[in-house]
Amino acid sequence: MAIETTTAPQFRYIGITDECVVCQKCGKPNLRSTVVLAWLDEDGNDGEYTYYGSTCAARALNVTGRGAGAKILGLARAAHRALVLDAYEGRTMLAAYGLPETGGLTPDQVRAATLHYADVHHRAVWAPAKTHEQWRAMTLSMVERKQAALAAAATLGVTVPTTDRERQIFISTF
Repeated sequence: MAIETTTAPQFRYIGITDECVVCQKCGKPNLRSTVVLAWLDEDGNDGEYTYYGSTCAARALNVTGRGAGAKILGLARAAHRALVLDAYEGRTMLAAYGLPETGGLTPDQVRAATLHYADVHHRAVWAPAKTHEQWRAMTLSMVERKQAALAAAATLGVTVPTTDRERQIFISTF
C-alpha cells in the first residue's frame, strides 16, 4: 500500500498591504491589513499574489502554535520592509543610469547603460574576464531586477521613498 504525501503550497512573502482588507481565503472583511503572498510554481517563480489575513496565512503556510498569526505578520512586515528598500534602491539606480522605471529599453539606452555599468564596476576582481555580451547581460539583469522591485511595490500600493531622508524616516519608523 502506497502512502500518499501531500506538501503544502509553496509561497513567498511579498509584504503587507491595507489596499486589500478582505481575506481571500476565508472572506473576512474589514481587516487592518493583509499578508501578501506569492504562490510559487514548480520552478520557484512567483505566481499570482494572494491576500490573506494573518491567521489564514499561518494556516496556508502550516505555521501552528501560539502566536502563529503574529509570527506570520512579523515575517510579512520584514518582507515588506525589504521590498520598499529594494524599490528605493531600484529607483535610485535606474535614475543614475538614466533608465525608465517601467517598460523596455531602446538599443541606445542599453548601450549607454552597459558602458556605464562596466565603467562603475571595471575595478572589480571579476571584471577583466567579462566580454561585452556578458556586461550587457549583467546590465539587463540588473534593470530587470530593479524594475521588478518597483512593479511589486506598485502592485501593493506602496509609497517608495524618493530621497535619502525619506528612506531614513521609513527605516526608523517601520
